[in-house]
Amino acid sequence: MRKGKKIAALSLAGLMAVSALTACSQGETKENTADLTSGALAAEGTGANEAGSSAASGDRVKITVWTENRHDLDYMNKIVEEFNNTNDHIEIEYVVQTENYVNLLSMAANSGQSPDIFTQVNITDFKNFVDNGIVQPINDFITDEFRTINEVDDHLYEGANVMGDEIYWVPCGKRSGSRFIYNKEIFDGLGLEIPKSIGELPELVKKITEAGNGEYYGIIFAGMSGPFERWLEHSAEMSGVTPYDYKTGTFDFTGFKPWLEVTRQMFEDNSVFPGSASMKIDPARVQFSEGHAAIHANASQEATVLTEQFPAQIEWAVADLPTLNGRIEGCEYANPNTGWLMSAFTEHPQEAWEVIEYFGSEEVLKGYFENGYSLPISQYMDEKIDKSKIGRMADFTGADYEAVLPVAPSVTPEGENYRDALWNACLQGGPDIDETIDNLNKTYNAALDKEVKMGKTKRLVIKDYDPLHPGDGTIEYLDN
Repeated sequence: MRKGKKIAALSLAGLMAVSALTACSQGETKENTADLTSGALAAEGTGANEAGSSAASGDRVKITVWTENRHDLDYMNKIVEEFNNTNDHIEIEYVVQTENYVNLLSMAANSGQSPDIFTQVNITDFKNFVDNGIVQPINDFITDEFRTINEVDDHLYEGANVMGDEIYWVPCGKRSGSRFIYNKEIFDGLGLEIPKSIGELPELVKKITEAGNGEYYGIIFAGMSGPFERWLEHSAEMSGVTPYDYKTGTFDFTGFKPWLEVTRQMFEDNSVFPGSASMKIDPARVQFSEGHAAIHANASQEATVLTEQFPAQIEWAVADLPTLNGRIEGCEYANPNTGWLMSAFTEHPQEAWEVIEYFGSEEVLKGYFENGYSLPISQYMDEKIDKSKIGRMADFTGADYEAVLPVAPSVTPEGENYRDALWNACLQGGPDIDETIDNLNKTYNAALDKEVKMGKTKRLVIKDYDPLHPGDGTIEYLDN
């Protein structure tokens, strides 16, 4: 993904699922909820203070691995144990950090306690980690076998896993976009169908809520767990609306207005499950699972959540998100995942790479995908897995409108970030919608202009950008 070259994009035919939260009980795998102090990191025994600097049992080098993933812990326990039982020169210490993951990583780096490798972080944090020298590129470590299995050259996303010519992590998997997950018993009983356009939602969820008579409501949101990005933003993407206008190289939030109006209407009609505005994702999942909300929305991790973590007590089904006019006119963002960053401070980079390579090997990935923790990003691995094992995750497959979208410039505007501001404008009694959008346009573009001028970022322009084919445009990075 370089200036003048085409953007690598991927079409999704699949899904990711999150398994039940399990307790850590094997070998060198630990689960930690350390406080945000370097002393606490050492005192809690995460092993971070030993990362890359001390040998494990015998003459083996200890490589400390941090992750915030809990959904795959049973499987990762197993493959870490297998590695430690068979490798003669490396021992993995696998640590699950369950709270404040990015802050803990930053503090660990600043206090000399960084793990050797850790799971990838979001786009903004990735850029900060690169800029602050917390991670190092892995170009020189990548082997031909690893490159083949994970089709590395096809999955280089500027600003997401690479910066310029430097590769910092390789996605071995991907996650589907969001879907409507709905209570089929309620819909069938009332003779209703999921609408194609968002304009039909208020009337639909009002009708369901009235029929529920306090037993169930039309829709539920996880208002304290990224509610705007769980489906509203993705529905907009499918309608060709994104926060960043790739053709002009500016931020423009104007297109989100219909989604804010529709959501506010649902709140004003009391068609949303009570307390949604202050609800986190797991309680929202439980309420849907127990039949108290007709519509829940999220990506494919819900397949396993609703079968293992919070087994649904109702019959549920999956449908495409409604769009602005009932047509799909843009690609929904798909999330490349299952990748590992190498600390710039590791004293054993070669051994750290061997662990990354093991996690990204055909054997390990085959089991990972067949257990439903992610979906292959490479065609190579897609052809190796037994797709009959994925169960309800199949409900989230087959969407040809999903892709990895170009990464917009990362900026730090004054005031709220756009997702929080847009969500607040969705709420009953929230700030004025037009003023919210106007303010975001001003603050984000002011920040972009300032940071481009300062040389902190570049203006991304794709003059031939096509929302339905985001990987086909020609990228330009401008200094003005």
